[in-house]
Amino acid sequence: MKIGIVKPDYKISGGFEVVVNRLKLELELRGHEVQMVYVDATDTSTNDIPYIINQDMFYKNPEFFKYINMYWKYLKMDLSRYDAVISTQPPSFAIKHPKHISLFYHHMKFFYDMSDLILEVGLQQPYHHKSVQVIREIDTLSLSKVTTILAGSQTIKNRIKQFNNLSNNVDVIYAGIDPDIYYFNGQVIYEYPIVVGRHEFPKRPELFVKAMKLLPNLVGKVVGAGGRTDDLKRIDNLLTYTSQEGIVITDDIVWKQMSNGKFGFEYEKLIQNAKKNRTPSNVIFTGRVSTESLFEEYSKASCVVCPAYEEDYGLTAIEAMSFKKPVIACKDGGGYAELIEDGINGFLVDPTSDAIAEAIQRIAENKEMAIRMGNAAYETSRKYTWRNTIDKLLEHLTF
Repeated sequence: MKIGIVKPDYKISGGFEVVVNRLKLELELRGHEVQMVYVDATDTSTNDIPYIINQDMFYKNPEFFKYINMYWKYLKMDLSRYDAVISTQPPSFAIKHPKHISLFYHHMKFFYDMSDLILEVGLQQPYHHKSVQVIREIDTLSLSKVTTILAGSQTIKNRIKQFNNLSNNVDVIYAGIDPDIYYFNGQVIYEYPIVVGRHEFPKRPELFVKAMKLLPNLVGKVVGAGGRTDDLKRIDNLLTYTSQEGIVITDDIVWKQMSNGKFGFEYEKLIQNAKKNRTPSNVIFTGRVSTESLFEEYSKASCVVCPAYEEDYGLTAIEAMSFKKPVIACKDGGGYAELIEDGINGFLVDPTSDAIAEAIQRIAENKEMAIRMGNAAYETSRKYTWRNTIDKLLEHLTF
């Protein structure tokens, strides 16, 4: 079968790119001819919209018009050379093909599950409510025409029902994990808590950093990097100082404001004092790491904290579980929350630094519990193989 995988090209390599590349390889190993069909998602023009958008209109609502322009790009694509097509990130599901599978991991979050949070933290653009309405209407129309929507988790399936009122053409597919991780058989020890992932809003590594300030006798590691790394380091420096001085900065201010670079006039003096503070932090920032180094961090972790808000799937948690590590996730963690049996393979906690700190402390103080939970986590991870993923996909591709 000749299969086209249609994907927006954001010029980055993240978790979803890893999944799509593996999907292509696994389909090829099953004997299918697979081609990637990339569309430049960094294009900021409006050339594909069939009506004139002046600059004033665009700059008042750039995210909306960029999305609409991409929508028209996909709508006009000729994919007749393929026996089947797989669309990926939004709005690639606007493509037209009689055998169209949408590998659906998330909506354009700005207009969906993140919409209220965007308003709360003040990141919205003019005409936000109207933009949300229009985007949801055109997405629903396109998704209703897709042969099968394969949601990347039950969380995502629930969102499609909530926002688009679609369920009849929706099934759930769980991505497998990298075989090098799945079959890891190196040494496993339990030394220090870590958080792994990109530093973007709202992954909430800030809650991990703040939790570590409540555990001054422990050292934690932040593994990874991203667009918010500099702000995260400033937050760590500030919290190292304020925790010594008995000054309380609430969780909401830390992850909803400071994580977006909004430190505020009232914190300027504290920031200056923090810069002069010579007390070393108990948080280590590794920066971006190689695969080999990532494996080492997983293998040495006492636990892996996954504090993200409304995560789509939770691949990091499954990777951690393959290294026999208990996972700490938040109750509003979306896909992460699906994976955790509280007290069995990890802890599912309130989205607060206090609750995260308490869970880290429990694991640090009881190595036998950490090992027991880690073994249960390992058994959970055994469900997520690429064989299961591809078998599920081919059920729908070969109907």
